[in-house]
Amino acid sequence: MTNRILSMDIGESSVGLAVSDPTGTFAIPIGTIKRGSKKEDSDKIKKIMEERNVDTLVAGMPLDMEGNRSKQASIVMTFVKFLYKETGIKTEFVDERYTTKMANDTLKFLNVKRGKQKGAEDALAASYILEIYLKKHNS
Repeated sequence: MTNRILSMDIGESSVGLAVSDPTGTFAIPIGTIKRGSKKEDSDKIKKIMEERNVDTLVAGMPLDMEGNRSKQASIVMTFVKFLYKETGIKTEFVDERYTTKMANDTLKFLNVKRGKQKGAEDALAASYILEIYLKKHNS
């Protein structure tokens, strides 16, 4: 695999991002984009896709404890539909339950200062989402 996979943790105010290594083995958090208009967000993601040779998109799907889509899922679906119109690339979904908690716990363990946690938390959550996807598709 020479192309990479881009993972998104889509929220109301930001999108955490992670990318796979070229072999599709590891997930690497690469940062967070602050949400603007759908077009602005899409343009930023398209640029990252071009720069990093991405051909697959993955997004965390917010589910409740029973496995049903949560209220946040409509925000994710609206953005992903727009992104598909802009890129022509379908997004695959991964159950994102506990990924933000895992990211938060990791940052606390690493003693990351509170002010720097949010952006790092979103990118780290995106990397956990991507790890779930990679494990499923590489086994």
